[in-house]
Amino acid sequence: MPQQTCRRLTTDPTPTERLMRAINDMDKKLELARLHNQPAPISAYRARRILQRALARCRTRAGIAPLRIP
Repeated sequence: MPQQTCRRLTTDPTPTERLMRAINDMDKKLELARLHNQPAPISAYRARRILQRALARCRTRAGIAPLRIP
C-alpha cells in the first residue's frame, strides 16, 4: 500500500514570493472594497507601501532588479 502524505511536495516560497503574494492579496482586498463602494482604510495603503519597500530591499539583496515603487 503506498504511503500517503499530507505535506506539500513543493518547496517553501521564498521571502520575495511571500511578499509578492501579500501585496497581491492587499490589492485584491482594496479592489473589492472599491467595487462595493466602501472606503478603504488608510492603514491598508500604508501597509501595502511598507510591503513594497520590503520587496524592493529583498530583490536588491537577491540580485534581482528592484520593482519601481510609485
